[in-house]
Amino acid sequence: MPKKHARRNLISVLVFALFCPAVLVLSVRYLPSRYYYLSAVAVILLSLIPFLLSFERRKIKTGEIVIISLLVALAIAGRAVMAFVPQIKPTAALVVVAGVAFGANVGFVVGSVTMFISNFIFGQGMFTPFQMLGLGLVGFLCGAVFCGRRAANNRLAVALTGAAAVFAIYGPIVDSCSVLTMLPKITVTSAFSVYATGAPFNLLYAASTAIFLFLLAKPMNEKLERLRVKYGIFDTD
Repeated sequence: MPKKHARRNLISVLVFALFCPAVLVLSVRYLPSRYYYLSAVAVILLSLIPFLLSFERRKIKTGEIVIISLLVALAIAGRAVMAFVPQIKPTAALVVVAGVAFGANVGFVVGSVTMFISNFIFGQGMFTPFQMLGLGLVGFLCGAVFCGRRAANNRLAVALTGAAAVFAIYGPIVDSCSVLTMLPKITVTSAFSVYATGAPFNLLYAASTAIFLFLLAKPMNEKLERLRVKYGIFDTD
C-alpha cells in the first residue's frame, strides 16, 4: 500500500474512531443540550478532512459533488417516504451503497450529512450528532471492506455486512446518547439496560437494511460504477 494512501487511512481512522466520538462525549458533558448544533457541525467538518485529503493532488470535480448530493437526497427521501414504518427504512442501505461504490470517506460524508439534513424533517436534538456519527461509520466501514473489490457485487455479503454494521455500530452509538444524557448515574447495569432495550429496534433496522441491500446493492453499484468510470469521478479513493 502506498505511503500516502496508508496515511489517509490512518487519518480517517483517527478522525472517525477517535476525534468524532471525543467531540460528542465532550459536548454532552460540557455544553448545554440546546447547543447540539455545534457538535453536529463539528462532526461534518471533521468528516470532510479525510474526504478532502483524498483530493490533495487534484480539484474536486463538479460531478463528484452532484453525485454526493444525489445520494444524500435519495437517502433523505427514503427516510421520509418510510416515516410511517418505524425502523424499516432504506436510508442505511443507500449510505452503504455510497461507500461501496465510491469509497469509505464518501460513505461517511453521505451518512453524516444525510442524518443532519433529514432531521430537519424528523426533528433535531442531542441525538442528531450521534446518529450522524453512527450512520457515517456504517458507510465508512462498508466502503473500506468492499470498495474496489469483487465482493462489492456479492449482494449477500454486502447485505449481511451492512446489517451487521447497523446493529453493532449505528444502534449502540445512538443508544449511547441515551446513556450519556438520560441516566443520572452511569453504571454497568444501567448502561446495559439501555443497550438491551434498544437491541430489538436495532435488530429490526438491521434486518430491513439487509433486505434493502439484497435488493438494491448490486444494481445500484453497477450503475454507479459505470458513472465513476465514464466521468472519471472518485478515482483517487
